[in-house]
Amino acid sequence: MRVLILAAGIGSRLGAEIPKILVKVAGKTILSRHVESLAAVGISPGEVTVITGYRSGDVADSCRALGMNALFNPHWDTPGTFSSFFVFPATDNPLLIIHGDLVWEAGLAPGTLENRGDIVVPVDPRNRADEEAMKAEVRGSRLLHLSKSLRVSRSAGESMGMFLVRNHRVLRRFSACLSEDSLASFDDAVNLVAASFEVRPLITDKFVWEEIDTPEDLTLAERKFS
Repeated sequence: MRVLILAAGIGSRLGAEIPKILVKVAGKTILSRHVESLAAVGISPGEVTVITGYRSGDVADSCRALGMNALFNPHWDTPGTFSSFFVFPATDNPLLIIHGDLVWEAGLAPGTLENRGDIVVPVDPRNRADEEAMKAEVRGSRLLHLSKSLRVSRSAGESMGMFLVRNHRVLRRFSACLSEDSLASFDDAVNLVAASFEVRPLITDKFVWEEIDTPEDLTLAERKFS
């Protein structure tokens, strides 16, 4: 198992001067919270790579202090998050990809890792109607589509910003189809392969989590994790 944390963006909506992954939530940086949550399922810092961009030196220094690896994405200021994926060396191992601004309870990982499927995407059914949520369309045991504009009637909940990719052929398909698309996100990548590979949702409302994009998100995360 390898872990890839996407943390290259500037986080302009949050308005912080430091990279989002170094923002503190209830006294701990988001980066250190990733380490703690992963350690709870036996994933060591040395198995984790953080993709850096904005103020990369600051993030890389913090990664080294925690025993994690850091790789710089020279295209970090493009709108799409998927460019960070191509910085990471090709691997045949299962890959857990996590949005860097996600704060999550450790219990979320075991269910994700145990779920079958070429790709597993945790989905929270409590957030079916949020306009800003990356909503998931699900039919039976398959995740069909991710989109913020998905109608509420078709929404099974919000994608939490975590993706387990078990099948190395999926990673090769990503590389072949999205290597030239600077606007692509990882949600776009999942949509690309949903018809060809088994993409499974982990639908759960049992865990505390927050993806931090705005000051309001940060305030909410402080309340949840204090």
